[in-house]
Amino acid sequence: MANSEAGSSSDAARALGGEYQVFLNFRGSDTRYGFTDFLYHGLVDAGVRVFMDDTELSLGEVIGGNLLRAINNSMIYIPIFSQNYASSKWCLRELAHIIDNVSQSEGKKSIIPIFFRVKPEDVKLKTPLYSDALLEQKKLFPDEVEAWTKALVKVDEIKGRIVTEDQSQAMIVKLVVERVLEELKLKQRLVPEHLVGLDDRVKHLTGLLDVNHHDVRFIGIYGMGGIGKTTVAKVVFNELLRHFGKCSSFLENVREKMSTEDGIVQLQKKLLSDIVDSRSAGGIQDVEQGMRQIGEVLSTKKVLVVLDDADNKDHIKRLIGNNSLHLGSRIIITTRNKTILQGRNLKMKLYRMRCLRWIMLLHLSFFVGMHLEKPFHRMIIMRFPVRLS
Repeated sequence: MANSEAGSSSDAARALGGEYQVFLNFRGSDTRYGFTDFLYHGLVDAGVRVFMDDTELSLGEVIGGNLLRAINNSMIYIPIFSQNYASSKWCLRELAHIIDNVSQSEGKKSIIPIFFRVKPEDVKLKTPLYSDALLEQKKLFPDEVEAWTKALVKVDEIKGRIVTEDQSQAMIVKLVVERVLEELKLKQRLVPEHLVGLDDRVKHLTGLLDVNHHDVRFIGIYGMGGIGKTTVAKVVFNELLRHFGKCSSFLENVREKMSTEDGIVQLQKKLLSDIVDSRSAGGIQDVEQGMRQIGEVLSTKKVLVVLDDADNKDHIKRLIGNNSLHLGSRIIITTRNKTILQGRNLKMKLYRMRCLRWIMLLHLSFFVGMHLEKPFHRMIIMRFPVRLS
């Protein structure tokens, strides 16, 4: 909220570049130094660019400038309804703008309501808590209260999170951060659509990695080139991302990029930048320094890391190191060379990759697709009997 009713302007988010992704709408006197602060830092730690405003508006009392741009450019809005929320004209004005943005976004923007020690019935104006506050607001702002009332009723139709006094705020923050990451798809890897024969493999690999266990797990996916190892690793990575937040990194084409000293350093920098920040990575001058910094980070943070197309044990050592990893970490390595997956101090679970059916069908479609009408082409692909694993 404005007029010091919220938190500090998100300089950390601006430093990351680009527009804000999440806008927090809240009554500062109720939640600024509690739940909202926890949520803000939880989102920022997960790599989300968050707007949380406490700058004072001009005497004209108009939402504009940075605040209006932040509302307009954000993709997810989190109104935190609390005891005194409806007593703030700024909270209500922001909410009205938020509802307008979402309604005009054609499904591209969303709202995640938080009911902090209030009930949805309060927000729906079925109890005196908010309805009495709006009656007072109507005396001062008769032209705006109707829009504020509609906004409150509209947002209550959306499924949100209820935070009661006997609930763990940390757990609620974790769940909200996971939902935001899932909606933003921040680090999702691009994969082909409509993949065939992938579900069982992904289910098997995610089972081997089982994020519900707090040990450290390595999975080595091996097999000949061009059979879909990278694709499977990307899908598994996407599936597990929400459990690791910002502490995740997918390093592609390791074999090719590690052919030079500079290439190794660049991969080390990317790993650190993904998991910590670009400032931590910027100071790396050589491979040994990079290994030391990576070792320090991976020993203190639960991470999800994929090394795609590694070619020798030195690749693993220089990017993961020999230090103990933090409990809960998951490392996925894809390679053509099975021998590099053997002999590590930590037990490596091996998964032999066989050719994905969709790749064979892709090759078939390449040869026949130029000469067939698309519907017939699709029929052949769907009916072509291929059993490869």
